[in-house]
Amino acid sequence: MKTQMSVSDTSVYSGLNYNRLSHAYIVAGSMADTIAHAAVCAGRGLEKPCLKCHHCDKASRHIHPDIIVVDKLPDKREIIVEQLRELKKDVIIVPNEAEKKAYIINNADLMNISAQNAFLQVLEEPPSYVVFILRTDNPAALLPTVRSRCVSLVSRYDPDSPDPTVLDMANDFFSAIKHGSAPLTKFMFRLEKLDKSAFADFIAAARSCAALILKSPSPDKEGLPLAVVAHAERVLVSAREMLDLNVGTGHISGMICADLLSISLNNK
Repeated sequence: MKTQMSVSDTSVYSGLNYNRLSHAYIVAGSMADTIAHAAVCAGRGLEKPCLKCHHCDKASRHIHPDIIVVDKLPDKREIIVEQLRELKKDVIIVPNEAEKKAYIINNADLMNISAQNAFLQVLEEPPSYVVFILRTDNPAALLPTVRSRCVSLVSRYDPDSPDPTVLDMANDFFSAIKHGSAPLTKFMFRLEKLDKSAFADFIAAARSCAALILKSPSPDKEGLPLAVVAHAERVLVSAREMLDLNVGTGHISGMICADLLSISLNNK
């Protein structure tokens, strides 16, 4: 294991509350570094990392002792079980300087089955001061038991080439808001049947639709007041935050629809 990180993107991930981090994430790219940076940040504001505290300074200079990076060994093709056993030993040691310790596992999909099972043992009951960050572009290679214990921020939704099914659901969402109680209630039942990954894709697609409506030369083409569309977008941000905190999709669906039912009826 080594202590190193590179923060190439310190912008706040939309919907992610860095003051209430989960214990484990599956992410892609520079988001792993941003979350690790935020985990050790001593800033007390709404946005982390603050880039001003001494923890941020050390993280930026790749010398923070509480950010630990796990890579495959140079002479191995996989991340092997012995590396995860060493991680398990290190996890029980309290942070050196910060309130939390962040472990970035690079190319987490390279963990072999034995390594994943060893990791699962500590992932199930981690100390409160630990944040695990699994960096991978291929989360499907991880065991379902590992994925289920992590907040996944790897969305399959591509706004430049959207899945027609997801896009249709996003359009149905705004149609339901427009028509009120019965359609919104019916849509809620569709939402709560989605798994976490599909729910994340829906939120991303619906937020993209909201942005297009708000930027349109004819913003009322959907028959919705701009205030309602803007409010819907804010509700979706809250929904994403709740999803990141492992709140159940049924509860989030109820929140979305109850909130939007109230505002849509008030704007009829």
